[in-house]
Order: sequence, then C-alpha cells, then structure tokens
Amino acid sequence: MAKTKETLLSEIQSKLSRLIVLYNNCKEANAMLTLEIQEIRSRLDEKELQYKELEQKHINLKAARSLSDTPESSLDAKQKINEIVREIDQCLTLLTQ
Repeated sequence: MAKTKETLLSEIQSKLSRLIVLYNNCKEANAMLTLEIQEIRSRLDEKELQYKELEQKHINLKAARSLSDTPESSLDAKQKINEIVREIDQCLTLLTQ
C-alpha cells in the first residue's frame, strides 16, 4: 500500500528527531573525551618533567659518587674534572656538527 504524504513526513520527522538525539549524544561524549585527553596529556607532561628531573638528579648523583670514589688528593680530583670537561667538550663538538 502506498503511504500517504503525512505518514511519510511523520516517519521522516521521527527519524530526524532520533538522528538529532544521537548526534547530540555523540557530541557530548566527544566533548567529554576531549577533556579527558587534555587532562591525560597534562598529567603526562607533568610525569615527563618529573622523569627528566629525576634523571638529572641521578646523573648528578652518579657524578658525585664517581668523584667521591677517587682518592681525596686534589690532583686526582682535578684529573677527574678535566676528564669530565673533555667529555663535555666532545659532546658539544658532536652537537655542533
């Protein structure tokens, strides 16, 4: 049977209303997920900063321990410092190439 124009129009309006509701639900969910992503990225940035700080502290601690492991004579300490300075110079040279 052929549907009347009013019936077809009513069905289209009903389906359109359903689509609008679904669209709004998706839009709301998307907004919440976007906010969650921003919060997670912020926490990740904080953790990366903490990691870098801890890594630098670890490097400093290793350097301090390596200096304290050497005999206490000032000559040995100066030699160790000179070695470290040479290593830094080599790294800087590599970075500038």
